[in-house]
Amino acid sequence: MSVLGSAAQRNAWILGLFGFLVLLLVFTKFIQPRYGVFGVQGLAISVLPLALAAAAQAVVVISGGIDLSIGSMMALTNVVAAVLMKGQSEEFDVVVVLGVLLLGLVLGAVNGGLVVLTHVPDIVVTLAMSFVWAGCALVVLPSPGGASAKWLMDLVAGSLGNEWIPKAAVVLFAVVAVIWIPVRRSRLGLSIYATGSNQLAA
Repeated sequence: MSVLGSAAQRNAWILGLFGFLVLLLVFTKFIQPRYGVFGVQGLAISVLPLALAAAAQAVVVISGGIDLSIGSMMALTNVVAAVLMKGQSEEFDVVVVLGVLLLGLVLGAVNGGLVVLTHVPDIVVTLAMSFVWAGCALVVLPSPGGASAKWLMDLVAGSLGNEWIPKAAVVLFAVVAVIWIPVRRSRLGLSIYATGSNQLAA
C-alpha cells in the first residue's frame, strides 16, 4: 500500500487528468443519453493527431524551446503519405510509412539547424517554417485526395478486446510511452531536461 501511495503521489496530476476525463464522459452521457461506444471511439480517433502533436511539442518545450511548425509538418507528412499510398500494395505502404517518419526527422532537423546556424529565436524560425511546410503540403496535394493503407486505418479504427477500449487510445498510449520513457529514464532525456533548465550549466 505504501508503494501504491507513493506512486499515486508522484503521478497525482496524471490520475487527476484521468479522473477529469471520466467526469467529462459521465457528464456527456448525462446530457446526451445516446452517447456510447461509437462516440468514445470517434473521440479517441479525433484526439489522436492533437495528442501526438502535443507529445512532440512536449519534448521541444522540455528542452527549452518551442516549435510552431509541428502542425504544418504533420500536414506535409500526411499528404506525402496519402499521395504515395494511393493505389499501392500493402508492402509498399510499409516503406511509405518508414519514409514518412524519416521525412519528419529531416523536417525537424532543418528547423533545428536553422535555429542553431542563424541564432534567430526558435519561435521566429518555426513560425516562418510553418508557412513553408504548409506551402509544400499544398504543392504536394492541392485538393483533397490520396489514400491510406487499410492496415493503417485498421490500426486506429474500432476497439481492442473490450468495445469501450478504442484502438486509437491504445495506439496513443503506446506512442507516448515510446517517447516518454526514454525522455524520463535515459541519459539523453536527462540532458534534454538539463538543457531546458539551464543551457550554460548543462
